[in-house]
Amino acid sequence: MAASNADHRTRGRDADTMERVTFRTTGGQLEALESLVDAGQFPNRSAAIRAAIRQLVGDDSAETRGEQQ
Repeated sequence: MAASNADHRTRGRDADTMERVTFRTTGGQLEALESLVDAGQFPNRSAAIRAAIRQLVGDDSAETRGEQQ
């Protein structure tokens, strides 16, 4: 039986390990993200993007965030 794509993407990865991803965004979206960081709402872009992903997928638990509150 063949593994699904989801199984292939997560095989050998620890759920708590941070993974590096690359994505494309508009200049305006990047400026808005930088504004949030500059205003002190997030320590860096990565933290802001993780917060957005948590909001999108509905994951608010500290354990899955991999960061301190």
